Amino acid sequence: MATFEIQGADGKTYEVDAPDEKTALSALGQAGASSGPDARAQAGIGLAQQMHALSPEQKRAIAGVDQETLQPNRVPAFAPPGYNALTDRIEGDDALSKLRTTSGGILEGIPILGPMIRGGVDRAAAATIAGASDETYDQVLKRIQAGTVAEKSMNPNLDKASQVTGAVAGTIPAMAAAPGAFGIGVASAPLRFGASALTGGLINGTDAAIRSGGDPTATGIGAVTGAGLGVLAPAIGPLVGRGVKYVADGWNLGGAAKELGIDKVAAAMLSRAAGRDALDAGALGQMDKLGPGGMIMDLGENLRSQAGGLAALPGEGKAIVRGAVDARNAGANQRITSTIDQELGPAPIPSRINAGIDVNQANLSPEYRAAFANASPANPRPIATYLDRELQTLRGEAQRGLQRVRTMLNRTGTQELESNPVTLLETRKAIDGMLETTVETNARNALQTARQAVDDELRASVPGIKEVDSKFAELARQREAVGRGQQVLSSGREAPRPAELAQEVQEGALPQGMQIGPSAVPMRLREGARAEIERIVGTNANDRVALQRLIKGEGDWNRSRLATLFGKDRADRIIGLLDREKHFADTTDIVTRNSLTAARQASQQELTGSGAEAFGVPQAFMAGGVAGATRATAMKGVDAVVEALRGIKDESTRTAMARILTSNNPDVLEALLRAGRGSGVSGSEVDKVARSLLLSQGQRSALPQQ
Repeated sequence: MATFEIQGADGKTYEVDAPDEKTALSALGQAGASSGPDARAQAGIGLAQQMHALSPEQKRAIAGVDQETLQPNRVPAFAPPGYNALTDRIEGDDALSKLRTTSGGILEGIPILGPMIRGGVDRAAAATIAGASDETYDQVLKRIQAGTVAEKSMNPNLDKASQVTGAVAGTIPAMAAAPGAFGIGVASAPLRFGASALTGGLINGTDAAIRSGGDPTATGIGAVTGAGLGVLAPAIGPLVGRGVKYVADGWNLGGAAKELGIDKVAAAMLSRAAGRDALDAGALGQMDKLGPGGMIMDLGENLRSQAGGLAALPGEGKAIVRGAVDARNAGANQRITSTIDQELGPAPIPSRINAGIDVNQANLSPEYRAAFANASPANPRPIATYLDRELQTLRGEAQRGLQRVRTMLNRTGTQELESNPVTLLETRKAIDGMLETTVETNARNALQTARQAVDDELRASVPGIKEVDSKFAELARQREAVGRGQQVLSSGREAPRPAELAQEVQEGALPQGMQIGPSAVPMRLREGARAEIERIVGTNANDRVALQRLIKGEGDWNRSRLATLFGKDRADRIIGLLDREKHFADTTDIVTRNSLTAARQASQQELTGSGAEAFGVPQAFMAGGVAGATRATAMKGVDAVVEALRGIKDESTRTAMARILTSNNPDVLEALLRAGRGSGVSGSEVDKVARSLLLSQGQRSALPQQ
């Protein structure tokens, strides 16, 4: 060990005992700052902070210079960077000191394992520093421990708070892993308090034993204190949890009420209604689905009842609720018709479609005449022979039908066969007419066979007729498709099943006969269905519930049929529109009609002085069945709300509630949901924290702070 003279920042010269000059420079505050702190100096940075509070003997013992006298102008070799020999303090290191005190206190505060963890960290640091310097492991460890003591003395409150934090953080996971051991969730009170006392005594006794080095007195005091606090924990913890939750929820409700512009009582009423309607974060999505016409009161039956209660009481609130509902109802027809027109296009009139088809068929007459101009004489003999043979065996309507066809083949007024091909054409038309009115199966089969025979002879004798026939048949198929489309949404047996309709649309697009290009049958099916939708809307526009039932149907068939004809997206939007309008109609029914009933009953009770109900749910069921009972139940819900609202004497509060319920603003809805959600503070979690804090109070009660 040599003595070096080093000039300090104050201009004075100091003698420093150190192995070499570099160590001497690091020891002096000014020289240490210029050369930068190394790992060794950092590890012992807290040592000099308590130098001023130590006796000379203590300083020499810490410094390892027991045989030397520490003079005022001598700086120990182990002094950390920033050490000022004149003031005997470390300068400019408060933030770092507090950080180390906090982190170390949290580790040390962990029950039972804390001292071992803290000691292990210190020993690991000492081993690392000693391996990179000329100091021994014991010297470095002593320096680190002395620095820790110094920093604790400088930040006593921070150290205590950090150790409590560590104790709580170390206890809560144990409570979560084994709640029964702490009396949490135990139904029996004796077992609950007993388990908590036993666990508290065990934890604190063991912790005291480790921190005191096995001192029996300290261990006993820790165990007894822990058991006592453990007895208190099951009683105090839940009370603290409920109290904190109550205060936090009240704070949250007050903030939401202020944002909504109402008092806490009214906010609580609305939030309870929203909670009973099970509204959550998805309510914002529900509001979006309702569209611009939707209101907060549409989101649940209890919110509807709140609006109905306001509509039953005189004042501005009633005018706001009823005015909003009436305005929405007034625009229902326009919303329905404009949306359907936008999605499906203007509605055609079936009679005009069929009239146009008739005109197009008539326009084919010149083409038929041109075809017959090049025709050769027909030979009806094979047809007549076939019919004569069938007439010998057939009976009933089938025989009578073929007898008529056989007569048509003769020249008028004679028994001779007519060879004019035009006669065969007219015969075919007559058979088509007979098929339209024939229901009996055998008769239809016989007529269809006869028609095919006539058609084959026409093909042979009139070149080009089949091209014209294909055009005529296509128009006939279109006429039939218009009628079929009008049956698509019906609920009777004549309506096609979804799979059948899909097949009809697919096959209807295929060309028939000698036709070139796709058929217009699918388009005619859509036109027929669109015309039927228009008819349903026109006859049920004022009854949105019936309108939704007729178009949407009871199941999913109509949705599937509409998707087949108009596409899934359009079908979904149409069904969504009808569902919304039905929902709005239900709101109107509860808010206006039930509120009127409630108001009427209130007036009657006021006039008669009687509070008894003469007509309740049972009477409503007897009078109107299930629908009557449902309506009466909803009305009773409005009655209860009316009574609750009477307790709100401030007219401006009821007015504000009405504006909230009729609002479409997502921010207002979010504030209402926030009021209902509460603060988010869990009473059970606060209970665990409170128990942990109680148990941590006795953690080192048996021994002084180290």
